[in-house]
Amino acid sequence: MAKRGRKSIAKERRAQILDAFRTCAVRSGLEKASLREVAEEAGLPVSNLHHFFKNREEMVSELEKWIIGGVIEDLADEFRDEEDPHRRFRKIIEFLFSPRAQKLEDGSLYYDLWSLAHRSKTLRRTLRDQIREERELFVEELLRADGFSAISKPEMKEIANIMIALVEGTFYVLDMDGENVSPKRMARITRRFLQLYAEEKMRERTAEE
Repeated sequence: MAKRGRKSIAKERRAQILDAFRTCAVRSGLEKASLREVAEEAGLPVSNLHHFFKNREEMVSELEKWIIGGVIEDLADEFRDEEDPHRRFRKIIEFLFSPRAQKLEDGSLYYDLWSLAHRSKTLRRTLRDQIREERELFVEELLRADGFSAISKPEMKEIANIMIALVEGTFYVLDMDGENVSPKRMARITRRFLQLYAEEKMRERTAEE
């Protein structure tokens, strides 16, 4: 019982530090956010940061997991109780283009993480693993959706890659030129494109038979 309690406290403390790190990184820039600034934001001594994280690189990697992992969890929560495949697919697309996924307040932080990943092998692996997790989630849901049975698994992966690129691209354009972007319209068009492609593949399969 005591061990479970300690683990729970440790998890809460790490989340507290990561939340403070996120705030400082958005405010000052990822590479300029010092451990002292993070500790002050979290209301903790600097020594606590070293207790819960081996070094700053681990903190950055865990911050990325924490942020993106939160979006993936929100996505799972969005359709967890939805059994109808058609509505489930619709909810996924709508969520990906919604403010819950397109968190513009974290815009500069995402750009900093991407830039730093070109110089940090650890962060690059973390980002790569997150992309793979997203891809597998999309493929799994496409396999469950109505009308997509004619699409092969390799094609499913490429469609998932396109979905990731569309969502990331929407985030960038929305951040830079939001007045000329409609995430709801983009979600509707994306969903329709996917449905049309699935219908075309089904026609090809029927013709072959």
